[in-house]
Amino acid sequence: MTASADRRPPAGTLENPLDLLIVGAGISGIDLAHHVRNAFPRWSWEIHDAHDDLGGTWHTFRYPGIRSDSDMATFGFPFRPWPHESTLGQGDEIKEYIRDTARDCGALERLHLGSWISNADWRSEKGLWQVTSVRTENGASTERTVWTRRVHFGSGYYSHSEGFRPDFPGEEEFTGEIIHPQLWPEDVQYAGRRFIVIGSGATAVTLVPALEHLGADVTMLQRTPSYVAPLPEKDIISAVWKSVLPSSPAYRAARFTHGARDMVQFLIAQRLPWAFKQGLRAMQRRYISSDQIAEHFTPTYKPWDQRVCKAPDGDIFRALQRNARVVTGHIDTFTDRGIRLESGAELEADVIVTATGLELEAFGGGTLSIDGRELAPGDQTTYRGMMLAGVPNFSFTVGYVNASWTLRADMVSRYMVKLWRAGEKSGERIYAPIPPETPGNRPLLDLDAGYVRRGAHRFPRQGTDRPWTYVQNYLTELPELTFGDQRRDMAFGDKIRLGAVR
Repeated sequence: MTASADRRPPAGTLENPLDLLIVGAGISGIDLAHHVRNAFPRWSWEIHDAHDDLGGTWHTFRYPGIRSDSDMATFGFPFRPWPHESTLGQGDEIKEYIRDTARDCGALERLHLGSWISNADWRSEKGLWQVTSVRTENGASTERTVWTRRVHFGSGYYSHSEGFRPDFPGEEEFTGEIIHPQLWPEDVQYAGRRFIVIGSGATAVTLVPALEHLGADVTMLQRTPSYVAPLPEKDIISAVWKSVLPSSPAYRAARFTHGARDMVQFLIAQRLPWAFKQGLRAMQRRYISSDQIAEHFTPTYKPWDQRVCKAPDGDIFRALQRNARVVTGHIDTFTDRGIRLESGAELEADVIVTATGLELEAFGGGTLSIDGRELAPGDQTTYRGMMLAGVPNFSFTVGYVNASWTLRADMVSRYMVKLWRAGEKSGERIYAPIPPETPGNRPLLDLDAGYVRRGAHRFPRQGTDRPWTYVQNYLTELPELTFGDQRRDMAFGDKIRLGAVR
């Protein structure tokens, strides 16, 4: 390092701003870090995460059996093959996989843990973001101001600090433990204890076989059924491609095959729901009776109006064949010994698990502003589901809700890197989507799940036409985000028209 380089102000100051600040050190943030390291080896960048370790979901969720709900051929990074044979990844395996990737791309040296981004304020006169990082230790909070040319939020779409937790009548009467999966204690005893898991989504479908395997007596209590699809424990598609191709092209082929299959299944589910239901029932009948399927695994909504849960080797159905059970009904009240249903039936429990869903949260729970004036997220219109109209040098990652998150996260990373590279080449380093004539009026997350309906107002809106829509279709977005015109409806430099503020 030269003497003149030694005398430069610290990175992230007004005199020496970062080139990029990444918020979130989960799948999305580390994916972007990999691409930035390769594309811009001279850039100064940091990655901030509010928690005490990287991993995102795979650090904050620690309940028994935690695993991916997408196959790892698509949920894994496209540039780093998943090293295990399993179709779905276990939580601890995924976290270490993320850590290995972060180590290789230099993110560990640039990682700021325990750093919550409370506000990001675009300062027009500086052409920079003024970002406020808050750290809390021993009850005392300290703030650091970071100046950066670009901000990218890879912090996901839900709160990691708390989940959705409804108030149940009579719960103060219950003498046992009540646990939410996002706040799972380390000292829970399982063997011989009676657990009731309230819920029917992916978390409940994962917890029931895991608890049963640990020796617990488990009842899954659901208000309404969900679609649950058994799938092979081992990734057969990847194994077939590895048998005919070298490792790297086999991984790419498996990734595309899994992604294309998921999109075809989604289209069948939406357009020919009867065919999807028949195929799913045929798979379920290998494990449980038609009567059980009709009573407990036949929802009233169409497939993929809500996410289809996955069960490797039908593990939840196998658990039901042994010591687990499922009850469909409405809760009347908690009692001192468990739960009484509206039907009058009583379920006894030592532990009640409220697997009742997520609490949506945009941009890590912090605020965005322009020249000190706060932006209301619900008033903003998204551009390709990754930028905001009229907000300079700002981007974010939201993956698919009907397929693997990482399929889209990686395309977003590549798209932004191409935009940044073009700007570096032309000298147009300040950019923003041009606000459309008609603001967006559709929710960003267009899914009929309860947690999405509750929190959709906290997110930007999408329009009706490209590039103002966020298309839930990998096969449609793959060519568009890979080869699409990145200057379409974009403004640069002093031609930018700033977005709506409060």
